Amino acid sequence: MSEFDDRKSIRYWENFLASYEPNLDLADDFFALETCKLALAAVKLGNFGVGSLIVNPQGKIVAQGHNQVFFPYFRSDRHGEMVVMNQFEEQYQNISTMRGYKLYTSLESCPMCMARLITSGCETVIHVADDLPGGMVHLQEHLPPVWLELAQNQQFNSAQCSLQIKEAAKSIVMLNIAELNQQLNKRSNCS
Repeated sequence: MSEFDDRKSIRYWENFLASYEPNLDLADDFFALETCKLALAAVKLGNFGVGSLIVNPQGKIVAQGHNQVFFPYFRSDRHGEMVVMNQFEEQYQNISTMRGYKLYTSLESCPMCMARLITSGCETVIHVADDLPGGMVHLQEHLPPVWLELAQNQQFNSAQCSLQIKEAAKSIVMLNIAELNQQLNKRSNCS
């Protein structure tokens, strides 16, 4: 098996993530690595490979999760960012501001998740891998005016992490994306 083929396996990415040492000179490398671990857990359960977590102003992870669209049962709203925001908002109901909080996600947020994150007021949202075909961050100037106004005090950024972790995030989401997109197409009779 070639190294390219090997990179298409769950085991390869399990080993890579387990042995990777975060580069502390890169501000987001540690949390980016953690989102990749969560993304791989999602893939292993049959979900899209997206992992997310929230870090409080003191730098502590206070919520984490991954995409759950297909498992344990189909829920179209259970994207990684949604799962984590639901968890956070349930656990911390009395927080009145998201100033100083950061949400990390392994893949650039889609339009639905970006709208949710804008509504949440999370000060900083950081994605590891770009998602040019499905992400909204790189298109944020095309949001309706009300969303642009709500987002004016928020930052949506690409992670300051190693290229290896960016590659891991992109490769992990690709492990089962064709199969899962096919399932979504069947649900809407588009196949």
